[in-house]
Amino acid sequence: MIMEEKIWQEAAQASINAGAIPMPVTGTLLELMRTIMDKREAQFIPVFTKPMNLQELKEKSGLREEELNRLLESLMHKGVVTGIPSKTTGTVVHRLMPPIPGLFEFTLMRGETGEKEKKLAGLFEQLFHEVADLVQSAYDPVVDFLKSVPPMTRVIPVEQEIQQEHDDVLPYEDVKKIIGRFDTIAVSTCYCRHEKDLLGRPCTVTDERKNCFLFGQTAAFAIQYRFGTQISKDDALKIIEKAREDGLVHKAFHVKQDIHNEEFAICNCCKCCCGTFHIYHLGGSPMQTYASYLARVEADECTGCEACLEMCPMGAISLVEDVAFIDKDKCIGCGVCSAHCPVSAIQLERTGMRNVFVPPARRQ
Repeated sequence: MIMEEKIWQEAAQASINAGAIPMPVTGTLLELMRTIMDKREAQFIPVFTKPMNLQELKEKSGLREEELNRLLESLMHKGVVTGIPSKTTGTVVHRLMPPIPGLFEFTLMRGETGEKEKKLAGLFEQLFHEVADLVQSAYDPVVDFLKSVPPMTRVIPVEQEIQQEHDDVLPYEDVKKIIGRFDTIAVSTCYCRHEKDLLGRPCTVTDERKNCFLFGQTAAFAIQYRFGTQISKDDALKIIEKAREDGLVHKAFHVKQDIHNEEFAICNCCKCCCGTFHIYHLGGSPMQTYASYLARVEADECTGCEACLEMCPMGAISLVEDVAFIDKDKCIGCGVCSAHCPVSAIQLERTGMRNVFVPPARRQ
């Protein structure tokens, strides 16, 4: 029994080590691992001390190729491991997924509604709360550490016309350009909204569920293992436009978290379900993202209708003397307020690329 517990402990720690978010091995995480994979797979995954190709895995694990391939196929189907060709060499590189982000997304993005998925949704929700409690219990050192971790996303504004000193830019074109660069595009179920559906707390912002995009080789992997469905560029643009109308935030994910690398995914996020917004509001993680814009209020035009207060996913807007006031330290430049202001009193201004770091609130 002690040996078996050690297997699951080491598997959980290996998954944590594969990501950037520090967390303890808790009973909740161990139960997640047991729900997702079997014991043989749990014994195997600590071999991943880094991303590895098949030959490296074979040498490190000592397994015969037939057994190794069987394990990898099963783990890739379950979303525990990915297998994506290197863009430079073409060799398939296998990566172990961390709990968050990683296992959370892949285990829920098929949109399945069985007892296993319902159990996973509850366990992930519990894990979010445990991470928040951990951060709050050691707030200063954890937040200081997280400042050194690069953002995982880049916010692309939903507003179409951005006011600048010299000319106007069209951020919507950024989304179109990203989509236009890829021949292979997959759409998947939004895992965050799906988790809330499974918990009986459906999204209050949109009825859409299939609006998370994967691109290129990542999309090909998702299509092959049924995590997503291939769609056309035109279909992707229609989904993006609906996301804009619904007031969702476009977040782009770059290869190796480097904004100089190409994008491999775009999520369209709401404030009530999105995992990053959710854990930020729980007090478990900073809101950290790359952004290029800030919202600005034209005071003479503002009617104090409070529409922007409701729409802002960061709670960055308040009403001061019946005029919307934007906390620039909290603004992520998503443009939702600007796109949905009924009197066009809010504009976006280009700031140049910046690293937005908004610490979570410290509990009293």
